[in-house]
This record gives sequence, C-alpha cells and structure tokens, in this order.
Amino acid sequence: MNLIINDKQCSSAVGQTVGKAARLNHSHVGYVCGGHGVCNACYVTVQEGADCLAPLTDIEKASLSPRQIAAGGRMACQATIAKEGPVKVLSRPEEVRRLLFSNPLGLFAYGARMGQDTIQQIVPAVQHYVGRITRNDLGCKEWPDDLRESVAGAIGFAVETLPQMIPFRDQVMGLIGSLPQLPFQLPFPLPFAPARPAETLERVTITVAPPKA
Repeated sequence: MNLIINDKQCSSAVGQTVGKAARLNHSHVGYVCGGHGVCNACYVTVQEGADCLAPLTDIEKASLSPRQIAAGGRMACQATIAKEGPVKVLSRPEEVRRLLFSNPLGLFAYGARMGQDTIQQIVPAVQHYVGRITRNDLGCKEWPDDLRESVAGAIGFAVETLPQMIPFRDQVMGLIGSLPQLPFQLPFPLPFAPARPAETLERVTITVAPPKA
C-alpha cells in the first residue's frame, strides 16, 4: 500500500485507517481523542487517491462542511484504506506550517474558512455526538487503550521530528545521549545513540563556599 502523509512515505495496509497508519509511522496527524471521531483534530486533505479510501462515514458527514468535503477533506481516524493504490494526504498542522513559511498573510483567510466551517457544522456535529452517546456508540471500553496509543504516537512523532527542527541539533543530541538509560522501555526507537549505562557516568561534586563577611 502506497500511503504518503505530508510527503512522507508510510507503511500501511488495506483495512487500516489513515490515522492508524499515521500513528504507527509517527506522522503529523492529530491524536487528541484516540481515533473516536470526537475532536476533529485529525482533519486531512486528500490530494491523491481518494478512490482508494472508503466512503465518508456518518461521523465525517456530520462534522465536515460541504466545502471541506468538496476540497478532499477527511477525518484520518475515519478514513479507511479500502483498496491498494497510491494515497497522498496533507494534515492540517502541516498545511498551516507551509502557509506560515510561504504565505503568512494567507493564514488569516485560512483561519476564517476553518472557523466558518466549524460554525456551520457545530449543530449537526453535536446532534450526531449526542446520538452516539444515546446509542452507547463511543467505544468507551476501548477508549483508554486508544488514548494511550495516541499519546505514544504523538511522543514518537515529537522525538523523531523535533531534533531536525531545533538549532544546535548535534549538541543537543550529544547531551541527551549522555544521560542515563531510562528506567522503562519506550514503544519506539530514539533517533540518537544509545545512552551510556548510569554506572559509567562520572560523579561531579559542586562545593558552594559561604559568603564572605
């Protein structure tokens, strides 16, 4: 399956949601509600391969405006890969980041459109959400596990991408690499050299002299 999220090639499979693939590949797609279609933070624009995705779910139809749908908008937690083929999507945070660097003034119009879409859909979205509560259709039993998975995905994304975005990367990575090993196992590999064992660290004693009279 050829899935590209924010120009990053991602491993994925038919039957998987775009949001699930994003989490597993540490790609920048919103992870707030754990994939239960509540927060709309996982909004993406499908640039290629819309026909490879399953049709919009009822959650998407209630949450997305006609303008967003016409523009290729989907909720990554709901957009399921239905068949093999190339799919290319752009997340909302990445779209904002690119606008910031290429056309900062365009952010005002972009924000206005997003706000208008939210206002337009707030009533049907709330009505649909209330209906899901009434039907006990929110997946409450799975929610804690999904949230933990979402947090792990968000941390993994930050660990993988932040080092390339901060100044003095080599110095910072060297400092982090010199720290003791963590007392627990992270669910993803760290992008720097393994830490030295705690017992090999040199002890440093700092003596503070009393103030002179």
